Amino acid sequence: MENILKQEILKVIKEKYNIVLDDIKLTIPPKKEMWDFAFNCGILSRELKKSPAIISVELLSDLQDIELIKSVTEENGFINISLNNDIFTTNFKIIYNNYLNDKNYFNFWNGSKLIVDYIGANVWKPLHIGHMCTPNGWQAMINTYKKLGYDVISDSHIGDWGIIFGKLITAYKLWWDENKLKENAVDYLLELYVKITAEIENDELLEQRTRDEFKILSEWNPESVELWKEFTSYSIDAMNKILARLNVKPDYNIGESFYEWLWLPKIENNPDLEFDMKSIVSELLSKWIATKNEDNSVWVVFENDKFPSCILQKNNWTHGYLASDLASIKYRTTNWNPAKIVYFVDVRQKLHFEQAFEIAKNAWWLNDTELFHAYNWFISWKEGAFSTRKWNIIKLSDLLDEAENRAKNIILEKRNDLSDEELKYLSKIIWIWAIKYGYLKKNRETDVIFDWDEFMTFEGNSGPYIQYAYVRAFRILENSNETDFSKEIKSGFEFAEEFDLIKTLSNYKEVLENTASKNMPHILCKYAYDLTKSFNSFYNSVHILNETDDEKKYARLKLISLFTFVIKDSFSILWIEVPTKM
Repeated sequence: MENILKQEILKVIKEKYNIVLDDIKLTIPPKKEMWDFAFNCGILSRELKKSPAIISVELLSDLQDIELIKSVTEENGFINISLNNDIFTTNFKIIYNNYLNDKNYFNFWNGSKLIVDYIGANVWKPLHIGHMCTPNGWQAMINTYKKLGYDVISDSHIGDWGIIFGKLITAYKLWWDENKLKENAVDYLLELYVKITAEIENDELLEQRTRDEFKILSEWNPESVELWKEFTSYSIDAMNKILARLNVKPDYNIGESFYEWLWLPKIENNPDLEFDMKSIVSELLSKWIATKNEDNSVWVVFENDKFPSCILQKNNWTHGYLASDLASIKYRTTNWNPAKIVYFVDVRQKLHFEQAFEIAKNAWWLNDTELFHAYNWFISWKEGAFSTRKWNIIKLSDLLDEAENRAKNIILEKRNDLSDEELKYLSKIIWIWAIKYGYLKKNRETDVIFDWDEFMTFEGNSGPYIQYAYVRAFRILENSNETDFSKEIKSGFEFAEEFDLIKTLSNYKEVLENTASKNMPHILCKYAYDLTKSFNSFYNSVHILNETDDEKKYARLKLISLFTFVIKDSFSILWIEVPTKM
């Protein structure tokens, strides 16, 4: 509805002033009963060399002629617009058909390729509460992209290389336990890392042995390579089991090791590598983008000091994250030719990606591919920040277990009529998703304080609050015995709460597009919350099942059915389930 109104206003501006604008912004009043939308005429002031107040007066009569507008008023350069009530009924019919029956309605990008780089876990480090950030937020964004028609490829870009493997292989050979490795490779490898790190402090020969082990792995010793492969593949399996509890599943887990050389065995069936890190360094040297120093280190110095200089190759011929990310950019653009590559990595890597993107652009690898770093800030306890180095963290698996246990206690306080199976189901579907929603509703460009009381509540902007409204709507439809909503409504709507619910429902596509364009999942969360508030206001103000007029009753039930569709659909994008009872 908002987009339709925008187009009508743009048409009036073009006809009256011969000015073509791509878009205008409409604002919503602080109180719904005041008007429906407002337009700030200041956007035309510079072009027309008139004050917004004069322009708003000039536009009043022209806007009043728009069919869907009931009335307009002018106030200090703003035009306040109220819509005809009939347009809500007409618009409801249109959006109902578009949302439920038009398979191409949300297909905004028509199959354009998009690659998502997210998660960024390490083989030997367990997923922790910090991994509520990139896996959750960006799986929601992946689903949003797909909803809008992108062909999405997602890659966890797992950390599976480095001197750490010398330690892990040495420790495994000393304290070998294959069963523990297969049971949970990540936890076991961390146990081995902690143990051998402690042993090395008192044994210099053991430290040298770890270096030797990494060296023979680097030289492709068959036994070492096989252990590397087991560590990596079992770790991916262990990580995916935990991520599956949050409905997170990347298409690929292409590790940093993949870009090191061509003959290391692939873990998954992704395209073969053509350009490794060494060839990337050589290419950048040949194009005078990088410079080799006397000690064989290779650096990039940016023109006009646009960014600080950065190291591409160390003096021992090894490579770091920059070479790995540059190799991945060339790999992705060569094999998939994406319209966009989005990196969901925390804000500490902001400069790193600015440097990498600039180098890739100067190397002419991108063609028309857009690179974007959608960074997030940090999550911490109320008591303070986490530290992976000190390991004062909460494992993600433990956090989810704790959420289920807390949920069971809360549910048992309210109900004692549930079977063990029902209790387990509700504990997961309500409270684990409550934690997930609690994070997703936060702007990714702000720090998040993890608070059990805030995340696990039925009140305010919370997952359970929205789920409960869905259950209420679902039960109304169930009790109505109305199953066929294909019939057109004959009765018009008459209450402000009905109009407000329709207006909010009609914004769904625009909200999805806004969520995708800004890479901000909290926009979709806020919409689901606002929609739920509109529904609850409607529910508390309008007769539904006890309405005596069958046509009005059917119209309201069909309106509720659209509400349940949009809530379920938006939550499926956030990858949060909605229950049918609570």
